[in-house]
Amino acid sequence: MNRKTFSLALVFLALYQVSVVTVEAQVSRSSTGVVMADRSVTLAAKIVGRIAAVNVEEGQSVEAGDVLINIDDAQLRAERSSARAVLSQELVKLDYMKKLDDRYQSLYEQKSISLDRAEEASFNYEVARTSVDRARADVASIEVMLAETKIEAPFSGVIIVKTAEVGKVTATGESLLLLEDQSTLKFRTSVKEQDIIHIEYGQEMNITIDALDDLTLVGTVSKIIPSGDVSTHEFTVEVKLPQQDKLYPGMFGKAEF
Repeated sequence: MNRKTFSLALVFLALYQVSVVTVEAQVSRSSTGVVMADRSVTLAAKIVGRIAAVNVEEGQSVEAGDVLINIDDAQLRAERSSARAVLSQELVKLDYMKKLDDRYQSLYEQKSISLDRAEEASFNYEVARTSVDRARADVASIEVMLAETKIEAPFSGVIIVKTAEVGKVTATGESLLLLEDQSTLKFRTSVKEQDIIHIEYGQEMNITIDALDDLTLVGTVSKIIPSGDVSTHEFTVEVKLPQQDKLYPGMFGKAEF
């Protein structure tokens, strides 16, 4: 091979390598997914009771701590009054038993009464203490149940689903409201197993939203579930999205990376 032929061969080799690098750089991977709220929670009843008021409607924005539903608490308030009365009686009895025990222990030390009578006084005092503890626990239990008659928003958001109606009798664990925090949105997608190795935390992705005239947003990978679906062999990836007017949970889109 002469020098000219050798030089041409080197040129062709260099062009081939550049071509390969260019093709590899232009490889585009994509996956489809859906926009989701950053947080969502189903609010359920923890006690059985009749709904007295529903203070929200679907689509309404609420603030953290707002009372969304009131469950009738008349019966529980009556039970609390009764439990408090019992506690007061038990406290009076405890005070009497304490004084009696102190006196009997003093008389026993003076050898004025038998050991049996002194021990009986101590026993009665301990029984009275137990009764007070039980009465306090009853009051505390009712207080907890009364707190559950007010269902509050755990965070600020939007009411998406409402199944609660005034007059309805709730069941423990029954879903009444669905609350979403839409202040931050994310894009959830399933990525093929051969593509997941090309995704890292903090990586930027272009997310195209069909409903917004193919608007493209630049998001950041915030979550990679390190376990694939055994049937589809796909991995779940979440991308934090920037704020965008008219962007809502449920919108379809495509991620490119």
